[in-house]
Amino acid sequence: KKLCLILSLFLLLPLSRHEEIRRIDGDGYLYYMDYTGDYYSSEVMDQMRKRGYIDPGCSSFFTHNLDGEPISCRNYDYPHRMSGEDRTLTGLNFVIHCKSEGKYESIAMADAVWCDQNNPLLRPGGPDKEGFDSAILDILPYECMDGINEKGLFVSIMKLDIKEGEQPGRFSDAASMLVRYMLDDCANVEEAIAKVNTAIVTPEDWQGCHVFVTDAEDHYALIESRNSVVSVIDSDVVTNFYLGSDDIQDYTINGNLRENAVKMVDENGDELYRFGFGHGYHRFVTIASQLERYRKDGRTMMPESSALVILQSAVQNPYTESTGTSMTQYSAIYNNAEKTISVWPFQNYETEYRFDVSGKQLR
Repeated sequence: KKLCLILSLFLLLPLSRHEEIRRIDGDGYLYYMDYTGDYYSSEVMDQMRKRGYIDPGCSSFFTHNLDGEPISCRNYDYPHRMSGEDRTLTGLNFVIHCKSEGKYESIAMADAVWCDQNNPLLRPGGPDKEGFDSAILDILPYECMDGINEKGLFVSIMKLDIKEGEQPGRFSDAASMLVRYMLDDCANVEEAIAKVNTAIVTPEDWQGCHVFVTDAEDHYALIESRNSVVSVIDSDVVTNFYLGSDDIQDYTINGNLRENAVKMVDENGDELYRFGFGHGYHRFVTIASQLERYRKDGRTMMPESSALVILQSAVQNPYTESTGTSMTQYSAIYNNAEKTISVWPFQNYETEYRFDVSGKQLR
């Protein structure tokens, strides 16, 4: 009877899913988590459907370092505010390591604020403060904005505008769920594309975002869903407009023009890239025009320091609100061959934090 009582009490205790949570940077914008629980459990999935949300306005591109290794580069942009009254920019991001049973090991970047936008402890330094309950991070594997797995598959998501009269996404967290399923189950771009047809979430769920995938074999693709039609586009640069369409139009807010697209053409006058509905044209052209400086024989190659400079050129901050997106939460460079991530939090480019896919901090 005594043993049964002990077991009963044990079963009533909350299960810890986090073997390790530790602060990485000096300002408290970046933490590390080793997630050891089962994020496929019904308990976690129910929490995610109640609390989960994403809104990633971002920039990504694919290139190679001077060793010829494929690297995938990413700015994650979103202007989190302290509150409705206090408009101070804030943020809290996690380097999260996952290795669920039967799944590929992965390292990824997650925006913890999306776990609960109303929790005042999901702010810089919050996990170190008294009263922080790590259970609020149970859904963090589904709040990853980008990541890489042990096979070298990189996945990231970026927001899309939905044109008036078209179908909006049915589920706000569906795109980040798709990121998780791809990281867990797919070894390359081909398998990631096929995952769209077998994932729990459907294209109608996640068409408010598109998904950029790259792999260790030099493959890359952008996957879009628009009005239930899935498109796969060959592009090495991605921001926040549809690339699978040609209905370019100016991005406006309350009737005010925010940005125009600048089309890029080759020596014959043919368009190098397509520009569809949405925003992010300035960032796209900023990145794409710089990549052309490094292009030879159909691919680009540069020092990783130069790739970081390109990311910095597309950084969003309070002075760039005219383009419709403000505040780069972090910049990251993933090495598809080495399966590593280097991250610079909250626009602090003086210090690089590097991790491998096992969660080991290398720098």
